[in-house]
Amino acid sequence: MKHVAIIAFPDFGHVNPALHLGRQLAERGVRVTYILDEVNRPAVEAAGGALIGYPGNRLRLGGESSVGAGRMFEVMLGFQTHTVEVILPQVRAALDQDVPDLLIYDYESFVAGRTLARAWDCPTVLFAPAIASNEHYSVHAEAFADDMTEMKQGVEELFALLSRVEPDEEAAWSLMTPLYDEPTVVFLPREYQPEGDTFDDRFTFVGHCVPDTPPDSDWRPPETGARVALISLGTESNERAGFFRTCAEAFDDGGWHAVMTLGRGNTAHDIPVAPNLESHEWLPHAAVLPHASALVCHGGIGSIMEALYFGCPVVIVPHTPEHIVNGRRLVELGLGVVYNTDEMVPGTLRQVVDDLASDPVVQDRLDHMSAAIRGAGGAARAADMVEKILAG
Repeated sequence: MKHVAIIAFPDFGHVNPALHLGRQLAERGVRVTYILDEVNRPAVEAAGGALIGYPGNRLRLGGESSVGAGRMFEVMLGFQTHTVEVILPQVRAALDQDVPDLLIYDYESFVAGRTLARAWDCPTVLFAPAIASNEHYSVHAEAFADDMTEMKQGVEELFALLSRVEPDEEAAWSLMTPLYDEPTVVFLPREYQPEGDTFDDRFTFVGHCVPDTPPDSDWRPPETGARVALISLGTESNERAGFFRTCAEAFDDGGWHAVMTLGRGNTAHDIPVAPNLESHEWLPHAAVLPHASALVCHGGIGSIMEALYFGCPVVIVPHTPEHIVNGRRLVELGLGVVYNTDEMVPGTLRQVVDDLASDPVVQDRLDHMSAAIRGAGGAARAADMVEKILAG
């Protein structure tokens, strides 16, 4: 039985595609070991895998209306430090005598992925849960173009950390720099990737992973027949209480039915109450989006892809530099709108959503993108690629 190890940055948008891929491999008789924080154990076991679970301590981005490069690097450095001090020793102890045949990792887990690959002389597959980079296009360069000083400082701090696992300076740099010669699976359709025609057969674009069967949920569309707006800030950016208040006020006249997912642990005590407004800590978006006419969100690629899969237009209120890049691409393709956080008031937000959801040209573009995502192959195609590599 072939053995594959999967390492993913501990964020839902990274873990979710890793679980879908691992489930496909397990169903084909591959032994899958995940290296994730312990909170993911039930999901890993449900996907048919084994877990090397480490104690999670990742910093959150916080409730600011926007987050810049400095805070992003602070979060990343905290995770990579935890990788060096806790995760790597734990994984080495568990797998040095049970070396996998293949190591799959995302770029945000490069310290663990590349250190282990070198130690084990193990082939690798990179997976990109969001927009990918190659020799012609860099998503990181675009995201941090306006914060080069903070980016430079962050890179220097990461390099200093790498010296703890790789004392040779040249080898340490190679751990951090992009390696475009390794096979990469991208969880987007090529049509969404900026400069997609410059990505050759090293990159396999598989679209988005959506379960074949609808999620188990008690949610039902409103009996009034009103158009549904799904409002969410995902799992990372949902501490912005003012965002949800503004959205509630934008839709409190009854013209739409607004469904808000506030994030686990968040409550709706300061959100206006109305028959057409409902609030949940969490709700599977795949239960709502087939019935929705608009998604208002932070701009995480998972949220965007899930909406586009169901042909739903997107209004992005960005939180991080990555969200800005995602929104820029969404606007370029005519599939949605970026709405500046600092300009967010109920009346204009409502007008933006009304206009977007009523535009037949936008809907035509959405139909084409939905078809591209559905036709890209998803986790099954990603597993096909991995199996070919395992077969040699």
